[in-house]
Amino acid sequence: MTAAGSSAWRLVVPVKERSRAKSRLRVPDGVARDELAAAFALDTLTAVYDVVPADRVFVVTDDEQLAAFVATRHGGVVPDPGRGLNPAIAAGLAAATPDGLAPEQVCAPGAVLLGDLPALSPDELSAGLRACAVSESSVIPDQDGTGTVLLTHHDLRRIVPRFGAGSAARHARVARVLTPDLPRLRTDVDTDTALAQAVSLGVGPRTAAVLGVCAASASVG
Repeated sequence: MTAAGSSAWRLVVPVKERSRAKSRLRVPDGVARDELAAAFALDTLTAVYDVVPADRVFVVTDDEQLAAFVATRHGGVVPDPGRGLNPAIAAGLAAATPDGLAPEQVCAPGAVLLGDLPALSPDELSAGLRACAVSESSVIPDQDGTGTVLLTHHDLRRIVPRFGAGSAARHARVARVLTPDLPRLRTDVDTDTALAQAVSLGVGPRTAAVLGVCAASASVG
């Protein structure tokens, strides 16, 4: 795979059902947590679909409204097995694996991207995937350097998700750590501090509407 081959990626995006999402986030007064969580995912996916063909994007979720949005883009929806983030990602990777491959055959390159990146822009996602394409396996941590926002391998069957607190260090045992200057890609939102950082960068239109702030044109797909 070459650095220019963004369309070759098979991308897995896990998204928790909105009523159970973002429990650690202290949302602003007057903002519904479930609506904000859904907006994060929709803005993330809008940026994703500008970079990766929809039929190569596999969204793992039990959120019916999000699944309906993915269907309008002719993307793939994978039912969440309901056992946590890593089993959800494993289900997505299994669905993303092309049928009929023998174990010795080269598989498609795969990536796992978090679904809570409301400031993500297509340009920064493209740049992140290009950076990852240079190495067999790569991990891009979040801005704090502890979590993981993007995990890749040239053979998606060899991705072993180890997400959760401190995941960047666990992924670094088998993947090359990259820390590109891509704040929109690296700002996942689990806390009110991270939310403020995302807003300062400029969030996508759905998140902006929920929060009542201005959307950044760079994050609109």
